[in-house]
Amino acid sequence: MSSDPENKLALAVKDIVAGSVGGVAQVLTGHPLDTVKVRLQTQKELIYKGTVDCLSKTIKEEGFKGLYRGVQSPLVGLAVMNSVMFAAYGQSKAMVQPDPTIPLTIPQYWIAGAMAGFCISFVEGPIDLFKSQMQVPGSKYKSVSECAKNILQSRGLKGAFQGLSATFLRDVPSNAAYFGFYELARNAMVTPGQPVSDLPAWKVMIAGAIGGMAYWTLTYPTDVIKSTIQTDNIFPAQRKYHGIIDCGKKIFAAEGYKGLYKGFTPCFIRSIPANAACFVAYEQARKFLG
Repeated sequence: MSSDPENKLALAVKDIVAGSVGGVAQVLTGHPLDTVKVRLQTQKELIYKGTVDCLSKTIKEEGFKGLYRGVQSPLVGLAVMNSVMFAAYGQSKAMVQPDPTIPLTIPQYWIAGAMAGFCISFVEGPIDLFKSQMQVPGSKYKSVSECAKNILQSRGLKGAFQGLSATFLRDVPSNAAYFGFYELARNAMVTPGQPVSDLPAWKVMIAGAIGGMAYWTLTYPTDVIKSTIQTDNIFPAQRKYHGIIDCGKKIFAAEGYKGLYKGFTPCFIRSIPANAACFVAYEQARKFLG
C-alpha cells in the first residue's frame, strides 16, 4: 500500500494534469467574451455602447481572430494556472480537513477556495497583465511574448506583478465563492447514497456554471479595478492610477457605481459556458487518470 505522502503526491499530480485540461477548455470557450469584457472595462472614451456593439465592431474591424487577441497568454497560462489552482485547492482541502473520514463542510470548502485564490494570484497576476495589455484597442504589442519581453526588459520581474494587490483583492474572495458554490451545487444534486464523484457530466456542468456565476457576481468591481490598473502605463511615473483605492475613487468619481460594473454582461455570460467546460473537463480528466 502507498504511504500517505505518496498518496498526497499522486493526488497533487492528478489535480495538476486535470486542472490544465480544464484550463484549456475554459479558454477556448470563454476568451472571445473575455476580450469584450476587457475592452468595455478599459475604454478611455465611449467606443463601444455595450456587449453586442463591442462584438460587432471587433469582428468588423479585426475579424473573428480579433476576439482571440492575446489568447496565447491565457491558453498557456490558464493551463498552468488551473493546474496550480486545482492542486492548491486539493492541498488546501486536506489542510482544513482534520479527519479524512469526515466529509468537508461547505464553510471548509470556502476556506480552501480562499487559500487556493491566494496561491494562484502569484501566477494569474502576470498572465492577466500580459493578456490585458494585448487586449486593449490599439495595443502596441503584436504578440504576448513581445509584451512580456518588453515589460520584463523595461521593468524587470517586478513589472510582471503590476496590479498584484488588486489580484489578491479579487482572487481570495472570488475563489472562495467559486469553489464554495460549486461544491454546494454538486452536493445538492446528488441522489441519496450517490457519491458526489459519480455525478453525470451535465450536472457537473451546471455546478461549474453556478460556481462561475458566483465568482464574478460577488466580486466584479474588484476585477474592474484590477483590469484598469493592469492596462495602465507600465512605468509608475506615467500612470494615471496609484493603487487600488485611488483607482476605485477615480472610476467612481468619473462614472459612478456603473463604472465599477463595466463589462459585467459579457463577463457574466462567459462565466456560464467557460466554467461549465472547465469543471467537466477537470472532473472527466481526473476520472480518466484513475
